[in-house]
Amino acid sequence: MKRSPLPVLFAPTHPHPGKPLMVLLPGLDGTGKLFAPQVETLSRHFDLRCLSIPEDNRQGWEELATTIVNLIHHEHEQQARAIYLCGESFGGCLALQVALTAPALLNRLVLINPASSLRLQIWSRWMPQAAAYIPEWLYNTSGALAFPLLADFERICAHWQRTFIDTVRPISRDCVIWRLRMLQSFEVSASRLQRLTMPTALIASGRDRLLPSCQEVERLKQLLPDAVTHCFPDSGHVCLLEQAISLAQCLGSLDFLPRSSSIKV
Repeated sequence: MKRSPLPVLFAPTHPHPGKPLMVLLPGLDGTGKLFAPQVETLSRHFDLRCLSIPEDNRQGWEELATTIVNLIHHEHEQQARAIYLCGESFGGCLALQVALTAPALLNRLVLINPASSLRLQIWSRWMPQAAAYIPEWLYNTSGALAFPLLADFERICAHWQRTFIDTVRPISRDCVIWRLRMLQSFEVSASRLQRLTMPTALIASGRDRLLPSCQEVERLKQLLPDAVTHCFPDSGHVCLLEQAISLAQCLGSLDFLPRSSSIKV
């Protein structure tokens, strides 16, 4: 059996080994490229690493989480420091899985519009099966129909709109089907969530057209022992591309920035 190509961590800007490590886990695209608008301000406080998951990676949740734990361990071995794990959408589920796999490794957990509620959405039950019957050429031309569900283009400048389209459009049908099926199967019991004691920031978009993110972060807040929430009231699902959104500023308001960092973001 052919082995799945493994994810890698990359530095989206010049490394800052003296700062706490923040590992960013991407959405369904798996590229890590859509964190780009936040890199400049986050890098004032953190040494950043983005996860990139190859399109043909077929690891399940547990195996993928173990791979990421090993990658983080490797970074930590270079220099012992605080570790922040941040996941958006699909990456939010992955961040939870990593936290469950190695809770002692993480100092802080940040979940942004986590897709942990997707399995409860009626459309999620038929979407992967339906997509499997769509010819690749039709999938490639019709994929743009999903863009308004994912992103509010009125709140995103032209440059980041193009980045979003250029990042999302090339993703293969088979990759999307695999990751949707992963999300469809993602479920964590209340008792397991209650064992995650690290401080956790739960961030949601008030105008998420894809998922009921505000309700989901409130549900998670009731289960996680040390969680705070923040809502971007006017944002869409892919909120980190929006001009008005600063993740660093949001984390500062939640007292989630490293103590040595300047509060000015």
